[in-house]
Amino acid sequence: MQDKSFYQEFADGVKIFFNEQLKIDISGNLFTALEVISWISILFIIDFVIRKVLISIIRKIVNRTNIIWLKSFYRNDAFVAIIHILPLSFASKMNPILFKGEGPIYYLIQRSTELALLIVLTQLVFRIINTIIDVYNEENSYTTVGVRTFGQMMKFVITFFAILSGVMILFTVNPATIITVLGAMTAAVLLIFRDAIFGFVSGLQIAYSKVIKIGDWVTLSKGNVEGIVREININLVRIEKFDKTIATIPTVDVVTSQVTNHMPMMASGTRQIKRAISFNVNSFQFCSEEMLNKYENYNLIQNYIINKRKQINDYNKNIAHADIDINGQQLTNIGVFRIYVESYLKKISTISTYDPIIVKQLPVTMEGMPIEINCFAKSSNNSEFERIQSDIFDHLLTASRKFDLQIMQSITITDLKEK
Repeated sequence: MQDKSFYQEFADGVKIFFNEQLKIDISGNLFTALEVISWISILFIIDFVIRKVLISIIRKIVNRTNIIWLKSFYRNDAFVAIIHILPLSFASKMNPILFKGEGPIYYLIQRSTELALLIVLTQLVFRIINTIIDVYNEENSYTTVGVRTFGQMMKFVITFFAILSGVMILFTVNPATIITVLGAMTAAVLLIFRDAIFGFVSGLQIAYSKVIKIGDWVTLSKGNVEGIVREININLVRIEKFDKTIATIPTVDVVTSQVTNHMPMMASGTRQIKRAISFNVNSFQFCSEEMLNKYENYNLIQNYIINKRKQINDYNKNIAHADIDINGQQLTNIGVFRIYVESYLKKISTISTYDPIIVKQLPVTMEGMPIEINCFAKSSNNSEFERIQSDIFDHLLTASRKFDLQIMQSITITDLKEK
């Protein structure tokens, strides 16, 4: 008896109890099965007790602190994975003692324990990576894209080596043999991870060049996609379009296509208005005295008309046959309207006067001669911007009639009937 360990004495006592008191012979395989079931049950109980005690303490600490990393660790169950390691490590040390370090049952239990420990360690690393990504997601900067991409690439690599380690544990394969096989299968391995490698490199390029980040309003030339970036991962970029549909674009395409990021415009608080109105050139004419007298009553161009009439009269005194409108200098209704548009844009409070206000003529086309308006609204909000833009063109389209100008548009049957 002095040569027996405590466990052996306990096992002999259990056998005697079952044989003499319960009249059940549990020697041999039955006792071994009972050992295995009891040992697994003990490990689960140890894990459960430690989890209940430590997690409740950690929860109280997390609720009383403002440390982002600690909260993120708790939210991603990293502490739970650490707790799982404790009973598994204990089992790994106790298995040789309980099962005498030999026999098929010992090897099965020991390898199962090592495999479970490998899975839990892999899970812990994944949760640590998720914690790092979550912390940077709260910051939501261009660095977040690089961190997320790098983290996902690390998950691929860790998963790959975890599978190799699992194979070595289950089948007792020499690591040198695994490395030799992988070396021979380099092309196949690269083919398997081709998309992941391209996505990883593209994600780093996006982060380094600060092209886009989550929450940005972007337009992609490839596929003509416009919307808000909702997710950037190693393989895909998800963009929520304004009709609430989701466009999924390979991360590589973001790098290889032209990307327009509208966020600098949103941050400036202004947004460009660039739109043209096409006029019928047949409605263009020199301004008569009657027309100029009418225009002089328009407050926005009153001073311009007075000064311009004086300049023209002084210039035309020295011009022969100045009574013929094509001789000398004359104002045109389209030119006066252009000045009116400039004055109108500079006066209204919804247009930024710190940014350029340009009203220019575009080349004449089959649709007439366009007058293009370039200015900046004082709001970058979509609904407010559209309201400002609509108000401006509602006014200008209607005001053009006061200058005897005709706007080009398709002729309808109603127009023909009216004529």
